Amino acid sequence: MFADQVRILVAGGAGGDGSASFRHEAHVPRGGPDGGDGGSGGSVVLVVDAGMTTLGDLRHHRHHRATPGGRGAGRKAHGKNASDVLVPVPPGTVVRLAATGNESDPDGSLLGELLAPGERLVVASGGRGGRGNVHFVSSTHQAPTHAQKGEPGESRWVELELKLIADIGLVGAPNAGKSSLLAALTAATPEVGDYPFTTISPNLGVIELDEERRAVIADLPGLIEGASEGRGLGHAFLRHAERTRVLVAVVDGAAADPLGEWQAVEGELREHDPSLMDRPMPMVVTKQDLPEVHAAWPAMRRTLRTIGAQPIAVSAHAGTGVPELRRAMTEALDEAQLRSAAEPLPGAVRLHRFDPLDAGWQVIAESDGLRVRGRRIETTAARTNFENDESRDRFQRTLERMGIDAELRRLGARSGTMVRIGSVELEWGDED
Repeated sequence: MFADQVRILVAGGAGGDGSASFRHEAHVPRGGPDGGDGGSGGSVVLVVDAGMTTLGDLRHHRHHRATPGGRGAGRKAHGKNASDVLVPVPPGTVVRLAATGNESDPDGSLLGELLAPGERLVVASGGRGGRGNVHFVSSTHQAPTHAQKGEPGESRWVELELKLIADIGLVGAPNAGKSSLLAALTAATPEVGDYPFTTISPNLGVIELDEERRAVIADLPGLIEGASEGRGLGHAFLRHAERTRVLVAVVDGAAADPLGEWQAVEGELREHDPSLMDRPMPMVVTKQDLPEVHAAWPAMRRTLRTIGAQPIAVSAHAGTGVPELRRAMTEALDEAQLRSAAEPLPGAVRLHRFDPLDAGWQVIAESDGLRVRGRRIETTAARTNFENDESRDRFQRTLERMGIDAELRRLGARSGTMVRIGSVELEWGDED
């Protein structure tokens, strides 16, 4: 089954803890601290695989977690950095944050688009390794027992949406003959039937335009009136139409009202995205092997020319008109290429940064305590070993220096109040 949307969980690995070790060697009476740093956690990275055409594999593998970094050790030994987890995706994958209710990650925010083979996007960064106690030596503190814990890796649900990248898209009403036309132009073998919606997912084929040029053609699901509002297969169809450089208007020659049927399709394209109508768009009238269609062709051609079209009579079964259509598509691609030299492919937006509360902080009153938000303080809390007295005192001084301690007190923090900072829960305790 063709899959063009999937929701996955991505989680970077935590950084390794720093070491709080001391040298213990003979003949070294003043060994001092020698704790090494922890290694970095692995990240989860989406990477474009040109051989993929759907997101189907990810439907069966929704959780992607990188491994944590190694712990630091004595003799200033650095923990091992974890490897990244590479998740292959097809070209044309759009990445957005999934709905989580987390204010730091607004639902639906665009994280990036992956278009070119090999292109990468980090969707969950691994945590930094904690620093060993060797970093905390000072002139007044020669034997620190404090070492940082590793930073947690990022974790989030993301929505992947595939917008096919094709040079040419065949557009038309259901049962207009798009699948038969694709089979006549390429080596593709789509399902073909004499009933509407034979095609319920895009089919791709490659056409040889000349000795040196090829083009990818997409047979897109049939479009009905109201598609721009989601009727039928509308939204899925229109999403893929956005990615094509050229559209071929496929008109059903056997329809009761070919012009009216095409104008309904044209109206839905315009309603969804008016720029679709600005693309080169050759028109074909199919099923010319049927006697009644062939007989009606002269009158039909005159009618279609009244709307500015230059229709081509085609029979996919007999091969009639296929060479002429091939030439028209080549000319349309040449025109599209000239335009693209000045304009990028629509939708090629790239945003690779999240926007959490990076700078500053805020304290929020909750029903059962207080919450401190802010990337810096949340990271510091996650990297603090609260079982170590020295580490705990160091964290308290950080709260005081940043002004958070005073704000907590102003909002009513007293002995026993629960204070949450990121994933860390602390019970407030005033010293008498």
